[in-house]
Amino acid sequence: MFFNTLTVFSALAASTFLNVHAHGTITGVTGANGVQAAGFGIIASTPRNGATPVPFEQDTSVIRNNEIASGKTGVCGSTKAGGNNDVASQLAAASQAGLPTAGADGSVTMTLHQVNQDGAGPYTCDVSGDGGNTFQAATVTQQVPGKFGLSLAAAQDFPLTAQMPAGMACTAGPNGDACIMRCRNPALAGPFGSCVAVSKGNGTAAAAAAPAAAAGTAATAATDAATGAAAAGGAAGAKKGGLGGVLSGLFGRDVVSAPAKRHIVSRIAGKRAGHWLDSQ
Repeated sequence: MFFNTLTVFSALAASTFLNVHAHGTITGVTGANGVQAAGFGIIASTPRNGATPVPFEQDTSVIRNNEIASGKTGVCGSTKAGGNNDVASQLAAASQAGLPTAGADGSVTMTLHQVNQDGAGPYTCDVSGDGGNTFQAATVTQQVPGKFGLSLAAAQDFPLTAQMPAGMACTAGPNGDACIMRCRNPALAGPFGSCVAVSKGNGTAAAAAAPAAAAGTAATAATDAATGAAAAGGAAGAKKGGLGGVLSGLFGRDVVSAPAKRHIVSRIAGKRAGHWLDSQ
């Protein structure tokens, strides 16, 4: 334990006094909808198998509160290769490419690429639903290893998962459905990290609607079955003959019909005069 702590502080001293810059950036986002994306400012052609400043650090974002407050950068910082990460243009590009969606519980699944030393964890994340005007704290549920933003890992990928706060609404971007998840570490030479664009999607709404839809389908099926049975019974009853047969089909039991009266012209006289004549 003492050796590990000493190693971390030695790396911290080297990073601070020798100005060794090592970085960590979000190179992948995997949506619950299957869409794959990357952090703001990421250059797809940047190699990920080395730890030197050039070319491996060129698309890592440095996100500093003092630079954001002064207006030097936007809320998502800047990269060496692309300068300021313009939120509006990044959101537009992400929306056009297709936004990955958060899970039903609001979790955003990311891949953090640690270039070297001070690209390590722990990472903190926050999320904005209004295009970066305001942020709320997100809960990191799967963390990148490290202490004080330092570790001995190099050119290595780590899973990073953060959960949006309950009730988060995503209303940014050209389609009004985007949130910005911003993650960064506490490295003194940084902080390093990235912003990613995601959508809440309709996973939660779909999950809530499923039981109702199933119930509606079952009710429709039951109604159709009852209607069909009644129709079939009615048809069968009709074959039995008369109104009694139809009612028998509808109510599921025989209904005794009263004998039908028939007016017969008769010239019979005597004691049977005035009575119905039944030829059956």
